[in-house]
Amino acid sequence: MERRLGVTEVRSRLGEIVDKVQYQGDTVVLEKNGKPAAALISFALFEQFLRQRGAAYQVVLDVQQQNKDLEMNEDGLLTFVDEAVHAVRKQTKQPAR
Repeated sequence: MERRLGVTEVRSRLGEIVDKVQYQGDTVVLEKNGKPAAALISFALFEQFLRQRGAAYQVVLDVQQQNKDLEMNEDGLLTFVDEAVHAVRKQTKQPAR
């Protein structure tokens, strides 16, 4: 369950709130001056985020490595990407055979 709480309230009930996050899987958005400022999530969810971020970063590194010798200016790259997107969209709109 996601809840939004002010920082002052969280400060006075931190132990109870941490228990709910840890044991019940709650997510708490901490608000400061009525605006979201931070979030409390379970450590398991945080670890999952770190793994996913690491995997996504590795994909970026792999793509950079695969294309390190590619000689293309920014306009050429944008055209290439645009054409690739259109080609994939065209393929996905065709009926399965």
